[in-house]
Amino acid sequence: MLLEISYARFCAENLPFKKVLRSLAELYCAIWKEPPWNEEFWTVRGVSDDFLVQIRRPCAKVCLAFAGLERVVGFAWGYEVSRNNLREIAGTDALDFLFMDRERVFYVDEVGVAPGFREQKIGEQLSKSLIAAAYEDHGITRITLRTDVGAQAARSLFAKIGFKELEVRDKEHPDRTYWLLLK
Repeated sequence: MLLEISYARFCAENLPFKKVLRSLAELYCAIWKEPPWNEEFWTVRGVSDDFLVQIRRPCAKVCLAFAGLERVVGFAWGYEVSRNNLREIAGTDALDFLFMDRERVFYVDEVGVAPGFREQKIGEQLSKSLIAAAYEDHGITRITLRTDVGAQAARSLFAKIGFKELEVRDKEHPDRTYWLLLK
């Protein structure tokens, strides 16, 4: 079951909020321990706290996939960013061109699917739902994201959806490149 929600709806839905948030955070921690990320530092508490901050950002959207009522098996979330927000994320001003002509830019922050649920188009459905919500609900004109050069499944997915890899690398994580969705 896919569910698209904003922060207000996430807190108001008839979902067992604490259990869903914990399931989401546990999945996030597990996924980011995998290669190429190898990020062992994430904790359930840290992810939960960070998630609650991220979904309060302007135009934030969250899409979740569930197995049952409480077990999150996939997620995608993002939010609108300003020029300065994106400079902070990327560590560079190389993406400033995205804001020409007063463009409104949406940043896809996270996409992940549980190992046992991959290759079932869940990541694609979540990503497309998130993108549609950004375009339709908020008047977003550009969508960007970053991923690791070693994340072949993610790279294939983003290319299939219509993203094009830019020649911009993340300052803190040089193996991560930025992508732009072409309409």
